[in-house]
Amino acid sequence: MTFRLLRAARFAGRTSAVRWSALAVTAGSASLLKKPSYAPASCQGEKPWEQLRAVLPDSEPGLAVELACCASMARTIDADVVHGFITLHDLEGLRAFAPLHFDWSQPLGEDQLPALVYLVAPETLCQPAAQHNHNLEMVEWLLKVGADPQQRVRDDVEKIYGLQKRSNPEETKISFNCRGQSALSLCFAWLREMQKCRGNAEWTTEEQYLKQLLPLFSRSSSHETRHGTDVAVPQSIVDLWESMRDLTASHNVIFESSDGEVAANEHILTVASPVLKAMLESAMTEGTSRRIQVKDSPSSGISLFLDVLYTSSTREDPDHKTVLAAVDLAHRWQVHSVVQILCTALHGMIDANSFVAIAEAAVLKGLETLVRACASFGSTDEQVQAMLKKGDLPVAVRKLLRKPEHDGADERELKKRRRFRPS
Repeated sequence: MTFRLLRAARFAGRTSAVRWSALAVTAGSASLLKKPSYAPASCQGEKPWEQLRAVLPDSEPGLAVELACCASMARTIDADVVHGFITLHDLEGLRAFAPLHFDWSQPLGEDQLPALVYLVAPETLCQPAAQHNHNLEMVEWLLKVGADPQQRVRDDVEKIYGLQKRSNPEETKISFNCRGQSALSLCFAWLREMQKCRGNAEWTTEEQYLKQLLPLFSRSSSHETRHGTDVAVPQSIVDLWESMRDLTASHNVIFESSDGEVAANEHILTVASPVLKAMLESAMTEGTSRRIQVKDSPSSGISLFLDVLYTSSTREDPDHKTVLAAVDLAHRWQVHSVVQILCTALHGMIDANSFVAIAEAAVLKGLETLVRACASFGSTDEQVQAMLKKGDLPVAVRKLLRKPEHDGADERELKKRRRFRPS
C-alpha cells in the first residue's frame, strides 16, 4: 500500500505539499497533516486528504479507496489520542497532540460522548478542588478550539452517570441517563440533584466546580456565529493603529466628558459610527465646533471606547464600571463591533459584586449574549439569590431571573377601579 500511495503522490501534480500528504497518509496519522509553510497555493486548505484524493487519476480507482481507508483510520487514531488526554485531564498533552483541524463535533471514546461531557463526568466531579482548576483551564481551551457545550449525546447512546457518598451510598446516590444531554444541561442536572442534599450529602466542592463551568459555557456559546470569524492580524498592524490612536496631531474632535477631555480623529469616528457621522457633518453645534459633550460618561470610558475602536485592545486594566461606560457609548453611537468586543470582556467580569450593574445594562440595552451569561450566573450564585429573595435587585434584573416585579407580601394592593357608565 505504501508503494501505491506514493505513486498517487507522483500522479498528483508532483507538488511537494501533495507528496508530503501522501507520506503522512502512509504513516497513518492525520495529526501529521498540518500544512507545511512551503505548501503552494494550489494545495492550501484544511483537508489535505480530500486534496490528494481529488487529483488522483481516473485510471487508478483503487488508490482512492485505499486512501479513504487510511484517512478513516488516521481520524480514529486522532480521536482516540484526544479522548485519552481529556480523560487523563492532561491539557499540555492535549495542546501538543490535538490535530490543528480536529473535528470537535465528533463523539469520542467507547461511550461516544462529546468532548466537554467528559469534563462533567462523575470521575471528574469527584476530583479535589486543585484538580478542578486544571479542568477549568482545559474547558477554556476546548471552547476556544471549537468544542460545543450544547452538543448533545446521541439518542442511541446509553450512558448512566452516577455519584454517591461512600459513607452512605444508598441514600446519597444520584443517577441519570446522559442520552440527549449536553455538557451544559448536565451541569444543571447535577446541580439540581446535589441541591436536594439526599442523605444530608455535602457536595460543596462539586457544586463550586459546576458553577464555575456555567459562565465559561455561557460566554462561549455560538461565539463565532455571533461575532463572525476572527482573523489573525500581525502585531505590526496593531502597533500602527495604536500609533494612530496616539497621534494627537491628527485629532480634530474633542469629547467633553464628566472629568476631562479626550481627542480623536474625525475620519475614524465618521466611518465607524453613523450617529457621530451625522453629528459631525451637520450644522449642529457638534459639527461646527468639533466638540461633543458626553457629560454622563467618564474620560476613562471614552478612552476605552476609542482604544477598542482603533485596535480592538487596550493597554489599561479597566474595571467593569469603565467597560460599561464604554459599552454605553458604543451602543449609543451604534458602533456594534465595539459593543460585541466589550460584551465579551464583560462576560469575564461577572461576579457577585458586578452582577447587578452588568445584568441591568445587558437587559436594558438588549445585549442578548450578555443577558444569557448574567442569567446563567445569577441563577446559581448564592449572593445573587439572596438579594433576589430580599427584593434588593432592580426590576429589570428580577425579571431576568424570572422573578415578578412584585410578589408575595410585597405585592402592591391594586386600587378598586371606578367605572363610568353612560346615562
